[in-house]
Amino acid sequence: MKFAITKSTASPLLDESCAQLVEAFESKGCVLSSPDNGVQFILNFTDMNSPVAFRRRSQSVFVFSFVVVEHPEENLKSLCYTALIQSLSNLLLCFVPNGKAMDVHFATPEAGFYQIPYDAEQVCVRLLPMAGAHFATQNLMTTDLPERIHSSSRIVEQIKHYGKELDAMGVLPTPFPLREILTEDAMRHLYKIYGITGASYGNLSARDNIAEFGSTAFWMTGRGIDKSNIETVGKDVMLIKGFDMYSGTALVSMPPAYDQKARVSVDAVEHWLIYSEFPHVGAIVHAHAWMDGVLCTRQNYPCGTRELAEEVVTLLRQTDDPSRASVGLKNHGLTITGASLEEIFRRIRGKLKIQVPMFA
Repeated sequence: MKFAITKSTASPLLDESCAQLVEAFESKGCVLSSPDNGVQFILNFTDMNSPVAFRRRSQSVFVFSFVVVEHPEENLKSLCYTALIQSLSNLLLCFVPNGKAMDVHFATPEAGFYQIPYDAEQVCVRLLPMAGAHFATQNLMTTDLPERIHSSSRIVEQIKHYGKELDAMGVLPTPFPLREILTEDAMRHLYKIYGITGASYGNLSARDNIAEFGSTAFWMTGRGIDKSNIETVGKDVMLIKGFDMYSGTALVSMPPAYDQKARVSVDAVEHWLIYSEFPHVGAIVHAHAWMDGVLCTRQNYPCGTRELAEEVVTLLRQTDDPSRASVGLKNHGLTITGASLEEIFRRIRGKLKIQVPMFA
């Protein structure tokens, strides 16, 4: 893979770390190049208090931003997450001196936050799988939703109901206020690259028996919406009638007057693979919560990547009953399958832990 370096701050510590990381990546066969020479990832060295974003031209270019704080901060997680968003990064790494050594804290868009003792080789090993991952978050909208379900359906009403119950369980974190920390120009760029106008967590989906689209069609919550207040078909909830894995595109059936900026959840590729692989799965819930004893993904692949979706399906195959199972997403939350949303919620009530464990 080819990579490039960008710097917008002067820091001896970051300069030294940059040299070490370049050596580590080159030892793995990566090639240092210029940002406009078809690179797969960027190492963006910037300032924690005024982070500068690298404006990628394609979603396929991963941006890893590096910052430093001179002293441990009580609100370090919040500071790192804010810098992650402001730098429009896939991952933010924050160096914190620790006596004669140094720790590196990882902040992810999924609100993961964990640390390891700094070692360039270990950082390289963690970043390379992410840099090689493939996003599958494009949407192709067609206005062929049957008129009888333009406003709602039995399944849509269930999704509305159980979205509110997820909120009552305390496992829907407050949506992150992107517009409070990003300029309008940055918001436009974020929408252009990721189709994101807001940041929120958790999602729900369920199959619906719609003759026009076959047995794998399903309703799913939209990207960046408040899942506790789902209202409108074509904005808050959408019907996925298919998925083009080659291009990473969800095929979305919409009513004529749909919201032009609406996009289905980035986890649609994962849900599509689960429904396709396991015909007895009728519904899926993703929550920022945890349960003891679950199988868990090994790598922090970003949400919306083909690799994360495939790893979740692999874990489900290893469970006693993939159609009624819970698997963990490392430093993120749970994917829970069931025959229906009602059946899933019967199983998980009183069993979800709000705090997701973090580990390197």
